[in-house]
Amino acid sequence: MIEYVTEGLLNLIFPLNCRICKKPIRESKGYSICEDCFQTIELIAKPYCVKCNKPLSLSPDWEGLEVELWCVDCKNKHFSFEFSRSVGKYSGVLKEAIHLFKYQGEKKLAKPLGNLLINYLKENPEFRELIDLIIPVPLHKDNLKERGFNQSVLLGEIIGNYFSIPVKEGVLIKKRLTPSQVNLSKKEREKNMREAFLVQRPQEVKEKNILILDDIFTTGSTVEGCARELKKAKAKNVYVLTLARSV
Repeated sequence: MIEYVTEGLLNLIFPLNCRICKKPIRESKGYSICEDCFQTIELIAKPYCVKCNKPLSLSPDWEGLEVELWCVDCKNKHFSFEFSRSVGKYSGVLKEAIHLFKYQGEKKLAKPLGNLLINYLKENPEFRELIDLIIPVPLHKDNLKERGFNQSVLLGEIIGNYFSIPVKEGVLIKKRLTPSQVNLSKKEREKNMREAFLVQRPQEVKEKNILILDDIFTTGSTVEGCARELKKAKAKNVYVLTLARSV
């Protein structure tokens, strides 16, 4: 209660403007993006690839048909995870929110962003009830020291607390410091993430259904690197959920 009263007084004295629409935010709780702007996030809807969730364009002849659709990449490539899903497209408000959260230290955005993931799981229960364990994509120790937090861990804790699913840090680690994935080609990203991860507590993943959680799915090389190691450690099934998907 004291926290909300203090927050309200601060908002009156030092009103916070939304980083997107520039309008004053009432009862912001420290979020720099207003609720109206959050409502404009472009969610990913069908039709999409059943494996990687890439949005697809269909001719009118295919609309309404209940068929499993695969993108060209997934038809020609083996992924170690069962399937991946993302809440929205990596653009606009969602992209700005992730950047503020991840790179500018606005950790309070973990709550509204985590709620997006919770709402997605509530409305799309295709794999939620299969999950025994949530494993956030780990950061290398040097990146973690520099940033101060792992955004995927904060999101995982929000989901785990809501659905009473254990969240495990340290089971999977990033053993090798890799260059930034930004501006790398698909092949370069895959090479960059090859053997970058290690399951150091395999007994905790053996025969478990695991949800890998991350902020962005671009080519899938990062989550594939994680999934591959988890399957080597005898995980039963591996699924992927991210906030956003690059399209």
